[in-house]
Amino acid sequence: MAWATSYKIGCGVGDCAPRTNVVCRYTAKGNNIGEYVYEPGQPCTACDYGCTPEGVLCYAPPPTQP
Repeated sequence: MAWATSYKIGCGVGDCAPRTNVVCRYTAKGNNIGEYVYEPGQPCTACDYGCTPEGVLCYAPPPTQP
């Protein structure tokens, strides 16, 4: 599960009958005891790069070049 601090995510799907496997990798890591998956509070009140038209999710920062 991606967390509030996650900003890069990639997923893959493998159809290996009779099962389907889905794997996702993301950064920054999460799943820390005592932390919320999302930041508590009103949506889009702390967005540094703007908010989606629906007003519920922040836009990610633009990618940086190495």
